[in-house]
Amino acid sequence: MKYKKFTIKNYRAIEGPLEIDVHKNSLIPIIGVNECGKTTILHALLTFDHFNDDLNRSGRHLQDVENLYTAAPKVPEIAAEIEITKEEIKKLLRSLSKNNENLSTAVLRRYQNVRAPLEDSIWIKRNLKTREYSLEGIKSFNNPKVNHALSNEIISKLPFILYFDDFQDSIPERIEIHDDESDESDWLAILDTLFSKTDSNYSVYNLASKEVRQRKTIISKVERKLNKTLIDEWRNFRLDDSNALEISIEYEEEEHGDSVRSYLKFDIVETDASGDKHYFFVRDRSKGFYWFFNFVMKLEFNPKVVETDGVEALYVLDEPGSYLHYLAQERLCIKLRQLSQNNHVIYCTHSHHLLNPEVIPLNLVRIAEKDGHGRISLVSIYEHQGTITDNRAAYQPLLDALQVRPFAVDIAQDMVVIVEGMMDYYLLELFKRDSKFRVLPSVGADSMKFYISVMIAWRVPYRALWDNDDRGRAALEDAIGDFGTEVSAGRFFLIPLPGNRSRKRVIQDLIDGNDVKSIRSQLELPANTGIHKTIASLFYSPDRLNILSSLSDKTRQNFDLLIKKLGV
Repeated sequence: MKYKKFTIKNYRAIEGPLEIDVHKNSLIPIIGVNECGKTTILHALLTFDHFNDDLNRSGRHLQDVENLYTAAPKVPEIAAEIEITKEEIKKLLRSLSKNNENLSTAVLRRYQNVRAPLEDSIWIKRNLKTREYSLEGIKSFNNPKVNHALSNEIISKLPFILYFDDFQDSIPERIEIHDDESDESDWLAILDTLFSKTDSNYSVYNLASKEVRQRKTIISKVERKLNKTLIDEWRNFRLDDSNALEISIEYEEEEHGDSVRSYLKFDIVETDASGDKHYFFVRDRSKGFYWFFNFVMKLEFNPKVVETDGVEALYVLDEPGSYLHYLAQERLCIKLRQLSQNNHVIYCTHSHHLLNPEVIPLNLVRIAEKDGHGRISLVSIYEHQGTITDNRAAYQPLLDALQVRPFAVDIAQDMVVIVEGMMDYYLLELFKRDSKFRVLPSVGADSMKFYISVMIAWRVPYRALWDNDDRGRAALEDAIGDFGTEVSAGRFFLIPLPGNRSRKRVIQDLIDGNDVKSIRSQLELPANTGIHKTIASLFYSPDRLNILSSLSDKTRQNFDLLIKKLGV
C-alpha cells in the first residue's frame, strides 16, 4: 500500500481542487513569494493522517481550517488516492472483524464477500471539520461507520507523513519516562527508538529497573551510537569541527511524594584545547547546530519510520536548512535528493542552494501562488502566469540557482564566446560538441560591451555573438563604434540568416520545429511550454545526451555552421 496522489479542497485559502502527484514525482520542491501559501499546502498534507493530529505544535494544522476569505466557507477536505489490492482490503477487513466489537459482523462479512471488481487503487477522503474518513468510488461499500474504520486501518499501514517545520521545535531539557508507553511524547519515542536501534533488547522503559552499573553501561552504548550517527552526518554538512562536540545522555530520578519519576536529558559536551570538558544545553548552541540535531534525530530515530522498516515515508519539510551556511545547504540539497530515492519528499524553500539544477531537475519545481481573491494554487514552472515583476519575484530562488559560476574563476585563458543571454548560453553549450570554448551569457544585447572590455583587459581570446534582429544589429553597430573596426574584425558576429529573405534570426531559430516538439515530448512537458523553458529543462535534464542524439541532422548542421563561422 502506498500513496499515489493527494487532492486538497476548501482548506483555508486553498479552494482547489489542488492536486499533488507523489506517484509521478517523488521529489517536489515548492517555491514562491512570502505569504503565497507554501506552508498552507504542507499543513494540508499533514491533516490527512490522524496520527499527526496532535503534532505541529498541538495540531496547528487542524485549527482555523475553513476559508476566512468567504462568509460561507465550504467543508474543508483532503483526499488521497492509495494503491491497494483487493486481497489487502480483505485482510484488513478480517482484522476489523477480530478487533472491533462495535462493528456489525454481518456488514463486515458483506464487505469481505464483495464480488465487484476493484481497481488497483481507492480514494479515501477526510472531512476536516468532523475529522471522519470516507471511502470513495466503491459503491458496495456504503456503511459510513465501517468505511471510517476501514480507512483508519488502511492509513495505519500506509507510509507515515512526517512533517518538519524550520526545526525550531523546542528540544526539552529533560524528558520524563512515563510508565504508560502509550502516553509517550515525541522525544521520548525518538529516544526509545535510539535505544532499540543500539540493541534490540534496550528500552528507556526498562532503565528504572536496571542495577545502577548495568544502567550506566546501557546508556554508554547508546551515547556511542548517537555520537557516531551525529558525527557521520555532521561530516556530510561540515558545520564546523565535528570532533569538538559530543552528546551526553544522563539518567535522573526525583522523588515526588510517594512516587519516583525518571528522566533522561541531553547535554552538549565541548572539549577545549586543554582537554577540559564544558557542558551546555542543546538550546545554548548555534541555530545551525540546533537545526542539525533536530534533523538527524527525527530522520534517523523516528519511530514512525522504523516501525515500518522498508516502507517509504512522505517527508514534508518547511524551509529546511534555513539556519545552515550555504555549503551545508548545498549538501542538504543532495541529501534531500538521496532521501527521495526511496521516499517521497516535498519541501518549501527560498534558498537557491536547495534548487541546484544539477541535483534538482527543473521540471520537478512547483510554484505556489495566490490570486487577487486570496485563493492558493500550485503550478509547475511551465504553467506559471503573471507579469514580468510577478514572475521574477516568484522565480527568484530558481533564477539565483541558475546563475553561471563566476567567470573570473572559470575562464582562465580559454576562448570565450560572449552571448546575449541564458538561451544562447544553453544552446551553445548543448551543441558545441568537441569545440573547446566557454560561453559567457550577458543580460541583453546592450550589456555585451562590458564583457568585451573585460576580455580585452584580461587578454582573453573571445568572440561576441548577437541575435540577428533589430536590437542585435543596433547593439553590434554601437559596439563597433565604441571599439573600432580593428577590435571588431573577426570577433563580432550576428547569427547568420538563412538562405531565404528572412530579415530576423535568433539562436532558437536554429532548432528545427519538429525537434522542439520532440524535446517537449521526451521531457514530458506540456505541448504549450515556451521555448525558453523547454531548452532550460533540456539543459538540466539527466537524460539530455540521449535526447540530443535523437534530434535531426538539420538542427545539428545549423549549429555546426554557426560554430564554424565563429572560428572556435
